[in-house]
Amino acid sequence: MKSVKPNCGPSSVAHLIGVSVEESMSKFAAANPKRYGGKRWQGYSYVTDCVNVLNKHGKADEMAERGSLKSFVEKHTTKSGTYFLRVGGHFIAIKNQKVYDNWFDGADPADCKWSRKRVTHAYRFTA
Repeated sequence: MKSVKPNCGPSSVAHLIGVSVEESMSKFAAANPKRYGGKRWQGYSYVTDCVNVLNKHGKADEMAERGSLKSFVEKHTTKSGTYFLRVGGHFIAIKNQKVYDNWFDGADPADCKWSRKRVTHAYRFTA
């Protein structure tokens, strides 16, 4: 099994704004140094901080739609759209209806391990 740091928020944000994960983590530390500035921080993040970083690089509009990850992507995304989602306690970027995070780099939503998890937070991101 792949060893992955708990940095799904910064990883997903990095995919959406087009920077490395390390640069994304630096943006989190700059945005909220008290929470993310410590040397021991590995990437755990909160939805509000993820959205704040996204809004510095574009616009993240909240969406009311919900459902499983698979059905959300099928019903509520466009082929050229970009989205930031929270599925359970995990953050995911959707680009061109594919999953990007700290585990997957362009996976089909049906093939990823969160496909049946419920989308709890959804944002349409426009750079």
